[in-house]
Amino acid sequence: MNNDRTRQLAGIIGLSKDMLAKARDHEWERVAELEVARKTLVTRCFQQPASGQDAPEVAAAIKEILTLNQQVTQLGQKYQEQIGCDIHTSKVGRNASAAYLGCAR
Repeated sequence: MNNDRTRQLAGIIGLSKDMLAKARDHEWERVAELEVARKTLVTRCFQQPASGQDAPEVAAAIKEILTLNQQVTQLGQKYQEQIGCDIHTSKVGRNASAAYLGCAR
């Protein structure tokens, strides 16, 4: 395979792993920044189609990237659900406090 494409795919995988690490740490702003860098590299990597002989290596890299991306997405969904629960709990607490204060007057 073309050395440039090999390096680019390795870079995309590296960025994907970094995104997963940051997602695990709930550093979502950094995940978004890494995604922008990864998208740029993906665009450059696939400007030219892969040759038939490179297809297995490219397919393996894409599969790994998709697996990492799926893990980041799952963490994002869990975090989003947790934030939704936290917001709901906060609203319930505020409503209870307002009701209590309304009765205490």
